Amino acid sequence: MKRSWFVLLFCVVLALIFIGLHYQSINSLHLLFMGSIAMTSFFLRGQENIKHIVLILLVLSFIEYGFFNYFMNLNKAGLPGYQTNAFIYSLHLICDFIALVILKYRVRLSLRYMRFTNPDNWRSIYMTYADPILYGIFFAFVLVDLAAFGENLIRYMDLFFGVSEEASKPFWSWSWVYKNYEILKSILLSCVITTLLATIFVERQRPDTPDEELDSES
Repeated sequence: MKRSWFVLLFCVVLALIFIGLHYQSINSLHLLFMGSIAMTSFFLRGQENIKHIVLILLVLSFIEYGFFNYFMNLNKAGLPGYQTNAFIYSLHLICDFIALVILKYRVRLSLRYMRFTNPDNWRSIYMTYADPILYGIFFAFVLVDLAAFGENLIRYMDLFFGVSEEASKPFWSWSWVYKNYEILKSILLSCVITTLLATIFVERQRPDTPDEELDSES
């Protein structure tokens, strides 16, 4: 019991540290953390599930990072800020929704991949503690992205939809999600990193089950 509380306290402290670090450089540091976790999982034995989860999230993070920089360059070239924000929020929403769907079917997809590449090792695929937790985190990501995208459309409805200035003026002050977007994303990204690290620790404590024992149980 004491050990469980120690692990929980460690995860909370780790999450707070990652929140601060992510807020300083939300994109590049997240890629660095995800890449480090990916390399760690590949060097550890019996971490097939974490490898698959991290690779999925890492690929999506690289795609997100690339398009984010592209949109920022368009902004520097003269693209209006409200359009840039719309593109960026759409990008985050699409990537986070894709991650949400993949995480929902992650075990099934991993089993199909494993049966195709290494059929003898299919028993190494199962639902980890990270799967439902990450699904919940990315559901929160989607909600934040939807809120930011919707707020941006409402705030600039005169520019997006041609609504009169008198009708749109009361909504010009709607900027709560915009002002707190990076903070919210930093909190959620730190939860992703902490969940992955905690799951690696938990999976390392899982006793190996010999194939003969599994065969006898089936």
